[in-house]
Amino acid sequence: MTNTIYRQDGAASLSSRPWREAALAHLGAPVGSPRREVSPRVMPAPEGQPGLNEQVVLSLVSANLKRLRKEHRLSLDELAGRSGVSRAMLGQMEQGKSMPSIKTLWQVSQALGVSVSWFLEASHEAPALLMQPPADSPFTLSKGEAELRTLQPLGDVAGDAFHELRLAPSSSLSMPMSHVARRVTVAVATGVLDVMLGEVRHLVRPREALQYEAAHELVWRNHGQVQVQAFVLIRAMPVGC
Repeated sequence: MTNTIYRQDGAASLSSRPWREAALAHLGAPVGSPRREVSPRVMPAPEGQPGLNEQVVLSLVSANLKRLRKEHRLSLDELAGRSGVSRAMLGQMEQGKSMPSIKTLWQVSQALGVSVSWFLEASHEAPALLMQPPADSPFTLSKGEAELRTLQPLGDVAGDAFHELRLAPSSSLSMPMSHVARRVTVAVATGVLDVMLGEVRHLVRPREALQYEAAHELVWRNHGQVQVQAFVLIRAMPVGC
């Protein structure tokens, strides 16, 4: 399963669309001037809601369909007969190779006794969930590139936000201001991460972690010669703290 939020270059500028800023802030996603998105299949989101990555939807439908079909002890041929969906199409859905239409999902859901939305719920995932980087996300970023990848299943946005942060040399990545205070913990695996908090500069080295509270814009930079890899945990602080 993969789910990448954003990639941007070092020149950050706030989005001109307020609803997108609100959605990104809710998710802990960055705002900036994108060099390119990791996947062109990230759909625009309505106000206050995250976009759906096509690969994530394919993974959820694939896993949920396969699991439910086995629970019902049905072969692909038997399910095809019950649902009216071809065996070939069902096989492509289970392999994550074909995006089904709403009509197709409705036919399958009626045959299996669940709702259409059931196939898009991450809560049906197995206890162990391997989250792989996208195929088009290079191991080594080009100079000036930055990437923030969510490490949570689709729909798990109500609590803490957990990300992998990667910064190529001479790059930076920013997140918008938030209407609530956030407690941010950044743990560095490789490289040296540069974090400015007011007038104080913090250099976070491998195996070190920096924890701080902030509602203002968050900015991370890499002024070194080695690519930075860090892991970021963002927690919204309760009102009154």
